[in-house]
Amino acid sequence: MTVPQYTPPPTIDVVIPTYNRQDLLVRAVDSILAQTLAVRRIHIVDDGSTDGTVAWAREAGRADPRIALIERQHGGANLARNAGIAAAESDWIAFLDSDDAWEPDKLARQFALLEQRPDLIGLFCGFRLVGGDVERVHQPRDDPSLLDLRCANVLGGTSAAVIRASALRAVGGFNPALPSCQDWDLWFRLRQVGPLGVVRAPLVQFNSGPHDRITTNLNKVLGGHKAMFAHLVADLGPGGERARIDARHKLVEADIKRRFGDHRSAVVLALASFVRAPSTWALRTAWRAALGAWPRASRRPAAQ
Repeated sequence: MTVPQYTPPPTIDVVIPTYNRQDLLVRAVDSILAQTLAVRRIHIVDDGSTDGTVAWAREAGRADPRIALIERQHGGANLARNAGIAAAESDWIAFLDSDDAWEPDKLARQFALLEQRPDLIGLFCGFRLVGGDVERVHQPRDDPSLLDLRCANVLGGTSAAVIRASALRAVGGFNPALPSCQDWDLWFRLRQVGPLGVVRAPLVQFNSGPHDRITTNLNKVLGGHKAMFAHLVADLGPGGERARIDARHKLVEADIKRRFGDHRSAVVLALASFVRAPSTWALRTAWRAALGAWPRASRRPAAQ
């Protein structure tokens, strides 16, 4: 596809899917309005909320004409995102989950990438996990390859992404048929079209607190990953690259199992990954899972 040259200022629409998150949504919208690089429109796509979200969004739209409300029956975040994409009119579309927030200079720092790399079709950044027991920072590598994205979702979730609208529409937007990993699936399809730039700084606050998310549902997470794994290796023959990707997929599944408390399955998967393609990541994952699988009551007390 032909990529237009970057001529500032860019036009940016933001899509926020939301469902019964009125309190969190206020913070998300405030973080957009506080951007040092202004956006043209904020599309709040309500997915059938019953908690006052719709009334708040209508009032917010009366106070600021940049805020637009799209009302839908409950159908899932990615159908909501696709509705926002369809309504957007800017050259670029940014995404923000309603439980996350942006640092004030997020958009400005991302669009600065285009000054030297006008061919980029997607702009990403790092993120900081907040709201949970441990605060962590993830800084994705710049311009991941197709092999990187076959192995894992190295770019993270949608709240970090700003995508050319033409590229989004060319690849068909999000695939709502996947129970999870729709973001990963989209990043892979976009990377087949063009390069993706990353600001390696935590410019998104990703809320990992206890509220309901797809990532807290084991069946959806595993179902989405297994569907993605099958899709990502469907065009590859046995051996070589396929073996490395299979090994990485086993590690991703091991991490999921460990996160949901199935430590013994995680150990088996991590060791199977090591046998297929030895790596320190596999050994580290197996060790962490083994610590969780070993009942504390059976551990010997430290010598006095």
